[in-house]
Amino acid sequence: MRFIRVAGLVALVALLLAPASVVARSDGGTCPAGPSGWERVDIEEWWARTVAGFADEGITVYDASGDYTEQFDMFAADAGFGDGAGLEFFVRVTRWDAMDKNANEFVCIKDWPNTNGTPAYFFGGVDDSVRA
Repeated sequence: MRFIRVAGLVALVALLLAPASVVARSDGGTCPAGPSGWERVDIEEWWARTVAGFADEGITVYDASGDYTEQFDMFAADAGFGDGAGLEFFVRVTRWDAMDKNANEFVCIKDWPNTNGTPAYFFGGVDDSVRA
C-alpha cells in the first residue's frame, strides 16, 4: 500500500509539472465536440473536479468546517507542496496559469482512462484557443 501511495505521489508531481503542450491541443477557440471527451471549464470547475478525483482515491480534501483535512495536508506535504494550501495554490494558480494561455479564464479538460497507476485526480488540460 505504501508503494502505491509513493508511486501515486511521484506520478502526481510529474504530471502536474509537465508542460501543457504534452497533451493534445484543441484548436478553434473551443473544445472539441462531445465524443472527444474534452470539456470547457472555468477555474472553479477545474478545482471541483480535482477535489472529486481526490475523493475517488479516498483522500478527503475538506472537513465539515471547510478546512483542509489532516489527510490532505499530509498527502500534499508528502508530494512536496508543504500542505493542502500549497497543493491547492499549485493547481489553482501555477498549473492553471500555465494552461490558460489566452487568459480568458477557461481551459479544456479531459478525463484520463481509469487504468492502473492513473489516479482519478489526473486529467488532461489545454488552453481553449489557439496560441497567438
